[in-house]
Amino acid sequence: MPDRNWEKELADIDRRINSSPEPVPAGPAGAPTAPVAMPTAPRGGREAPVRPAVATGPIVVTTPRRTWKSNAGLAFRLLIAAALLAAVVVWPYEARCGVGLGAYLAAIGLTVLASLWTSIAAWRHRLASLHVLGLAMLLASGIYGAREILPRVGYAMPDADHPATWACQ
Repeated sequence: MPDRNWEKELADIDRRINSSPEPVPAGPAGAPTAPVAMPTAPRGGREAPVRPAVATGPIVVTTPRRTWKSNAGLAFRLLIAAALLAAVVVWPYEARCGVGLGAYLAAIGLTVLASLWTSIAAWRHRLASLHVLGLAMLLASGIYGAREILPRVGYAMPDADHPATWACQ
């Protein structure tokens, strides 16, 4: 292996480091800190150029705090989705065909949207229990919707409660 000129390579690396701009991190108050000139150690008997360095300090990472208002809002969303799911479960009207079926499927669609809304909001606020409950309600409303839609599109076996027709005869 040929001998390498390490002084030349290190000088090239130093030149590249000195020519590249350094990012200025944000200070604790959000304002950038001012660069401070710090001398580098001399190398090879000559004085190295002074390059600007950034003042170091503790890195403060702020996360949005969860307040009781945001938790109460998410719990209220969960209650709305649960009430809609309960209304679908104990649906008192005829939902075999026609307008009754349309209203039932619309209620299921609203339940799906409310459950999805709850799950997404709980995910953003890092509330795992509400997120899982929202996903469970989303799954349940999907099952209720599938019970009505799949026999009518020919995928599941129709029966007396779930006929293969959309309209009443």
